[in-house]
Amino acid sequence: MSGARTIQGRGLVAGRVEGTALVSQEPVSFLGDVDITTGAIMGELPSMKGKRLGGSILVFPGSMGSAGAWRFIYQLFKHGTHPLALIAQTLPDPSVVQGAILAGIPVICEPDENVLKTIENGDRLSIDGTKGTIAVLG
Repeated sequence: MSGARTIQGRGLVAGRVEGTALVSQEPVSFLGDVDITTGAIMGELPSMKGKRLGGSILVFPGSMGSAGAWRFIYQLFKHGTHPLALIAQTLPDPSVVQGAILAGIPVICEPDENVLKTIENGDRLSIDGTKGTIAVLG
């Protein structure tokens, strides 16, 4: 992407971070798709094969949930292998939001454009979960 621009979404969990985008074209289940000790993707997510969540801003269609997803997100945080922020095209499962709150991970959902098509792996992003803004810096 060239040039900075802002995408408006719905802020669910407050916080501001800047980091590199990691884009999944598939919904993510934190219970089963991710190794909590390493942040490595273990599930059948072809667009994320061989990648790790740690230190990235995860851009994904939405979550496939379990009521226990919050525990896995919090454990990712405790191991230091968590994403810096979550950007979901749809409203994530409540358990994912709960885990993000406990771990202090900003969450934005329902952006005003399809971020799965307009944000690419490696794009630099600045996230404000309070305002629901995603600045694509390039």
